[in-house]
Amino acid sequence: MTLMISLAVVVCIIALVITLILTQSVDPDYDKNKNITKLSVIYIALIPLLSIIIALVWIYL
Repeated sequence: MTLMISLAVVVCIIALVITLILTQSVDPDYDKNKNITKLSVIYIALIPLLSIIIALVWIYL
């Protein structure tokens, strides 16, 4: 059990370091308003869909 927790901590630390390294560069093609719109549409579509799926699973299982 300790080995698995240690492995999970190591993987999380490696993922954090890689994420911080990758986010240092600035993307010149990044359009904040366009990306916010896309993310809003994704969330607006996903929240009801996931709610329906969870409700159906809850009812039938």
